[in-house]
Amino acid sequence: MAFEAAVGEHDITPVFPPYPSLWMGGYGWGPRGNHGAVARRLRAQCLVIWDDDVPKVLLRADLISVPRDVHQVIRGTLVDEGLVANDDFLLAASHTHSGPLYGDIRPSPFVMMNLNQDDIDAVNGTTWLITDALVQLVRDTLDLERTGVTLSYAEGAATIGSNRVGNGPVLDTVPVLRVDTTDGDLFAVLFGAACHPVSRGKDEVFDGEFPAVAAEFVENELGVPALFFQGACGDQEALDPHVPATTDHLGTLLGQEVVDVLAGGEFADVKGPVSTSLIEVDLPFQVDTAEQDVQDMLRAKYEARRDALNNPSDPNWRHAEVMLKLIVDGELPTSMTMPIQRWRFGGLSILALAHEPLSAYHVNLRDEFDGNLWVMGYANECEGYIADNDTLRSGGDLHGGYEAGWNEDDDTIAGFGCFTISYAWPSPLKFSDGDTPEEGTTERIVMDAARGLLNT
Repeated sequence: MAFEAAVGEHDITPVFPPYPSLWMGGYGWGPRGNHGAVARRLRAQCLVIWDDDVPKVLLRADLISVPRDVHQVIRGTLVDEGLVANDDFLLAASHTHSGPLYGDIRPSPFVMMNLNQDDIDAVNGTTWLITDALVQLVRDTLDLERTGVTLSYAEGAATIGSNRVGNGPVLDTVPVLRVDTTDGDLFAVLFGAACHPVSRGKDEVFDGEFPAVAAEFVENELGVPALFFQGACGDQEALDPHVPATTDHLGTLLGQEVVDVLAGGEFADVKGPVSTSLIEVDLPFQVDTAEQDVQDMLRAKYEARRDALNNPSDPNWRHAEVMLKLIVDGELPTSMTMPIQRWRFGGLSILALAHEPLSAYHVNLRDEFDGNLWVMGYANECEGYIADNDTLRSGGDLHGGYEAGWNEDDDTIAGFGCFTISYAWPSPLKFSDGDTPEEGTTERIVMDAARGLLNT
């Protein structure tokens, strides 16, 4: 039996007014804001696939990330309105570094860019305008006329990045899911890659980045909507130099590969019924922040860091201030929650990982899985990096410890300039000292959960 589908789109490019904030996300450690310049409009796109009259909703947006509290509002609103079942809704951000700052918790606008409360309030104003638009886009797409469609899947390859950590692979997989009408006409294209959208560089121009260039290339060539989904690109850096011309080059390269796959790829049929599942796992920190003696230790270390730096313009000082307040208020987090979602079709499984997963998860999961597997990152919410055990235990020896979350030979607190600073976490995620991830450590928890979803 054929599926039915509909595609909707909405422009989410902030413009003042009505958007109160044009602060931009993606780079620290000082203020960065848009002043009206737009290279490419930022888009949200929604694909609804009805399987036996049950809607499965894919919503993607040109955003740096979606924090947990915003994700829960979007999902909760749609589920509470009876529009979609919880497991049947998948939200994804492209991770463009040339879009708006979205949310006020992770990353922390105060820590990352030293914004004051008025600016943070404005960020929230823009956040909720975009959030309302995303929810409305789903409502509108569900109301569109349905088209009978068939699905099929193939993969290409395009090298558009490098491994910036240096201890892992370079991902070049280009997954392509074609959506055809039952009459044989192309209806829509879903495609992906795994690479940080930083090719433009740190300017003050809104841009969907190379994913937007690629999507527009496909749309101009084929005349149908093209939807991009980011992969496990936590350690995948766009090729140099990071200038606007590179954005055009990499996007065109990726878009051309998608067009070439559509023209000559060996597509496998993708059929129903569709089985969906969404779970959450809690990733512990390297130290147990629920223990009083650990809190006392962290308090002493963050007080020492704050006093030694004695400089509010330093993000590491601001982070220490935030951590100390959390300790005093009894609100220090004890783990990072990670949603993991699986959509299984006949002929294709999609595994959507929250946060910024490193490439090892893409490689290891695909090596273990027998069949077509599309690994997505930045799915549903994003509040930090999910490194593999080797990267975590290496700390500052790899890329300054940025993705590991610690350096300076101290794995108990957030490392200087690491992701744990901007994302306002107290400590790196838990790891094993040996080569094999032990039970209860980050890589083991994520891989066991993913295996469980893929094998049931």
